[in-house]
Amino acid sequence: MHKIILNPDPQLAFHTEVIQKELDACKEQGGEVALAAGEWRIASLRLYSNTTLRLCAGAHLTCSANWQDYTNWNVPTTLGYVHSPFIQKVWNIPAHYVNAPITAFEAENVAVIGEEDSWIDGADCFDPNGEEKFRGPMGMVFCKCRNVTLQGYTYKNSANWCHQLDSCTNVHMKNVTVLAGHDGINVHHCTGVWVEDCDFQTGDDCVAGYNAENIVVRRCRLNTSCSGFRIGAKHLLVEDCEFWGPGIYPHRVSGRHNTLRAFEYYAMEYDKCEKDSEDWLIQNCTFSGLDSFIHYNYGSDWMHNARPLRDVTFRNLKIDGLCQSSQLRTLPEAPLSVTLENVSVTWRNGLPTEGLLDISDAVSLHTRNVSVQGITL
Repeated sequence: MHKIILNPDPQLAFHTEVIQKELDACKEQGGEVALAAGEWRIASLRLYSNTTLRLCAGAHLTCSANWQDYTNWNVPTTLGYVHSPFIQKVWNIPAHYVNAPITAFEAENVAVIGEEDSWIDGADCFDPNGEEKFRGPMGMVFCKCRNVTLQGYTYKNSANWCHQLDSCTNVHMKNVTVLAGHDGINVHHCTGVWVEDCDFQTGDDCVAGYNAENIVVRRCRLNTSCSGFRIGAKHLLVEDCEFWGPGIYPHRVSGRHNTLRAFEYYAMEYDKCEKDSEDWLIQNCTFSGLDSFIHYNYGSDWMHNARPLRDVTFRNLKIDGLCQSSQLRTLPEAPLSVTLENVSVTWRNGLPTEGLLDISDAVSLHTRNVSVQGITL
């Protein structure tokens, strides 16, 4: 097993080659490459199986601000929508869409672990040819990986999604802080993801992804200028979390700071979605300063239409300062069951005319001990 501690050379403009040489040495037998305290400059690094990249206490990695310095290592992606002519046009998806400072592909037992005061700065890299004609590389890309550990570091100013995972299994993220940038973590086509004790303060969605299964988010703090979750998943558990708005960091396109909602459904029809979303449990959470609580509109929105949501339970929730109704609408052939139990809601400017929920006939609502502005329903 290869194991080494590197010290930053202040004479080097970039440390990419020095670090990658040691990561390559781990390719056959595995190992750990530890970056000692100090200032590091990187472009694109690739991790292989049985390899840990460790950021020692005080290790600071600043990524290149030049989009042309990055590569995707010519590895494929399972994000099917990138091949859709419609999405390519609407979002301006470039061929280098999944470039990133840190990449792993078809790797197992791979980890990025940070110690106290370790951070990665994505430098908010601007790419005039990138998504929406401004987004730069992803923060980290893990594609078709198994047994992924992400722990202990802060990632700030990601130029696109901070942690882009697709078709991965058994992912554990713990004590990770995300500041500014875009989405905190994306779990498209992933199975078995645990996000625990993390702090996301993002300019875009905190947790996103569709066609996912067995997703657990617990004891996290979620602050965003978009949505806390943009998710489609079978077996979703969210518990003991704090959602709060408005967003500290602005939304990257509009510049606004308001938090749109806690939950936005996601099942894009321009990608493969094999599973209905079902068995959602959101419990023991608090919400404050959000515009609305949840948005689901199956049958009229291509971001929702690939597969329906079947059932969701909200239990032991305190929701303060809403200003809009939550829309839960579906087609008769895709009925939705919603349960609210021990839920309290307050409003910023009085209850909207639509009430707490704007629901269609195919939604069955079950309530127990639900109060709105102090009035029990």
